[in-house]
Amino acid sequence: MSQIRRQPTRSFFARLQERLKDKARKAVCASRFYEFRLKGKHPLRLRDTPKDPWAGSVAAGSHILSGGFYCQGRILKNPRRENGQWQAGEIWQTKDLNPIWQQHLHAFCWLRDLARVVDRTAARTKAITLTRNWLQSFDRWHDQAWAPDITGQRIINWMVHAALILDSDDLVYRSKLLNSLARQARHLYHAGDDHLRGLPRLQALSGLIMAGLYLPGGDDWLKRGTDLLTAALGQEILADGGIASRNPQDLYRALRILLMVRASYGAMGHAVPKKLDDVVRHMIPMLKSLQHGDGCLALFNGSSEQNASDLAAIFAFAVDCKNLAPVSKDGKSGFRRRHQGNTVVIMDAGPPPEREVSQQGHAGTLSFEMSDGAQRIIVNCGAASSLTPMAEGNLYKLSRSTAAHSTVILNDKNSSEIRKDGLIGRGPVMVSCARTSEQGHSLLTASHDGYLSRFGIIHHRTIYMNDLGDDLRGEDILESLNLGSRPPDFDVRFHIHPHISLTRQGAGDRVLLRLPGSEYWQFQCAGGVLAVEESLYLGDGLRLQNARQIVVSGTAGHKKTVIKWSLRRIEHNN
Repeated sequence: MSQIRRQPTRSFFARLQERLKDKARKAVCASRFYEFRLKGKHPLRLRDTPKDPWAGSVAAGSHILSGGFYCQGRILKNPRRENGQWQAGEIWQTKDLNPIWQQHLHAFCWLRDLARVVDRTAARTKAITLTRNWLQSFDRWHDQAWAPDITGQRIINWMVHAALILDSDDLVYRSKLLNSLARQARHLYHAGDDHLRGLPRLQALSGLIMAGLYLPGGDDWLKRGTDLLTAALGQEILADGGIASRNPQDLYRALRILLMVRASYGAMGHAVPKKLDDVVRHMIPMLKSLQHGDGCLALFNGSSEQNASDLAAIFAFAVDCKNLAPVSKDGKSGFRRRHQGNTVVIMDAGPPPEREVSQQGHAGTLSFEMSDGAQRIIVNCGAASSLTPMAEGNLYKLSRSTAAHSTVILNDKNSSEIRKDGLIGRGPVMVSCARTSEQGHSLLTASHDGYLSRFGIIHHRTIYMNDLGDDLRGEDILESLNLGSRPPDFDVRFHIHPHISLTRQGAGDRVLLRLPGSEYWQFQCAGGVLAVEESLYLGDGLRLQNARQIVVSGTAGHKKTVIKWSLRRIEHNN
């Protein structure tokens, strides 16, 4: 049985020291001395441009041409104009934008969408106008616009889409843009990655490396970026190819940018660092293992489904990694996948991410998802984006709670603490998992101690799947190690995908699940009272869909409580 222990967080004094250092860094960056430090030789051109294999959105590009901006299914309208359009550089003068909009705009991610517009002349004119106005407002250091991860993305997007923003007869503008690229690279060179963790750290260092590869005189940037990235990969990417945040969507985004960096080393005549090549080869099979039968991602720790075509593009681009097998069966990422017939089961059998990378972490330990072919059946609720309607209320926090996951919850308390600062605090320290397989039959056994300190209970979960994938049986055991405490109430929740219809059957311990293609699964339980309740689904991170959930409830015993349940594919005559 493998065990994964959550790494202890840094001490209060270490965190305080880091905050003080961060304030000192910002004070230095805002000084005239730092502006002088960013001066250097003006590049006259790019040595080449990196290739971007990821397709943008024609619809989003069209919105930009018409004076709007599009991100995560939402259009950002100008509240000062009746038609909602943004003129010239108005967008850069707007205060108090949602953080997601700030990141999207200042990282110039929208250039990828503008590049897809059929009218190239109009797209180029729009891109140059917006970039020129950005330079007028943000060419000097700015706390938000020059955040290292945003700067890293902007450097890459400017170089990838140089055909849009550099194709101008205005030589003063061209010179200013190229000089700004070099100054931003010097900023990343000095900033390093001292206070960054997770995906932002990889984005910042990737921008520094790409500047070193494609800007003349960038050898020092390339060397420092390569050294820092090599060290960062050892901390942010786990040995089995997972990511420290344990967010499948973070893994996807990190892999996208690292694949571009890897390709750029070769394109510019440099050897690909061995650590980078090894990490990419581990990440690809890990990402594949987090896909359901619909080709989209499982919903754990803030991930959304993601577009299946985007995931397919990842694997098509990394053609040399096409047939790689997972590094190990029981790696440190903590996800366990079983696939028999058309049925896929993915379980979160790991502790919450380390506190420093838990900004999007969920309290969903031992939750699982199940799909039959392209249809998801058992799901977690997903993650609410801050752009989601009603997200300003409790929806975002609710989507991170244990109750929003297909697992056991005691006394309606989260298995992991979601702190006021949004990070994951106290929770499971040790999560154990074992899996066995014989003649196609598989068994997953896992446990966590997230409720031990409060209720004296260890949660054990076992999931069996037969060789055909049409018979799934589960057992949740609540083992009490503190006989003197008052037994808590429990709910075993099974959130059902919105496309599935539910019908109660028999004496109350069975539910019929009808799939869109008129296929049927039957849920049955013992050890608790069954109910069908309302739920919400946020699989795409933005759109709220009404859904249902099956809940098995009761009160834990003083020693051991066993709740049994099963899901079987059946023939059903209407």
